[in-house]
Amino acid sequence: MVGSTTLRQAITPERMMGRVSALNSTATYGARPLGALLGAAISARWGMDACLVAAAAAFVVQALIIFMSPAARLERIPEEGAAAC
Repeated sequence: MVGSTTLRQAITPERMMGRVSALNSTATYGARPLGALLGAAISARWGMDACLVAAAAAFVVQALIIFMSPAARLERIPEEGAAAC
């Protein structure tokens, strides 16, 4: 969490910081109830084991996306002002 916030603040132009932070909060807090609803639906239809398998698969997909991201290969946080405006 701290690492992603630091990176986001380092690469986001100052004039866009409020919008990016608001979008991140909306996506983060909005995804939680949707994930809970999906988990409940999977569990009700196919059982708890299927729900756990689906959750593990979703984490693997997230990890792959992060691993393939250019951010995963950063050796240092970009200097302030180095990001494209």
